[in-house]
Amino acid sequence: MRNLKIVLMTLLLACILITVATLYKVQKRHEERLVLVTEKRITEGATNCYWDDVCKDSYVTLGELIELGYAKEEVNPITKMYYSHNSYIEKDGNTYTFHEAS
Repeated sequence: MRNLKIVLMTLLLACILITVATLYKVQKRHEERLVLVTEKRITEGATNCYWDDVCKDSYVTLGELIELGYAKEEVNPITKMYYSHNSYIEKDGNTYTFHEAS
């Protein structure tokens, strides 16, 4: 009877460990995707600005995109804080990269 209790406790502990690790990984991946979608919206605005030849420099700030109407105020989905207007999108060839300012 004692061995049965030890085996059942071990199985229960293993199931709990697997469940906690899986839930943590799922939550982190979800947060990464939320940030990716928000940053994608911002870079799409910058892409449209460059395609319309309104933006000429190799980088454009989020504040400029908002003033020009190519983006709107965006909230970081993790911190629930608005992205700074000093955050910028850097253009390198056909690649647009969002850099968040503190």
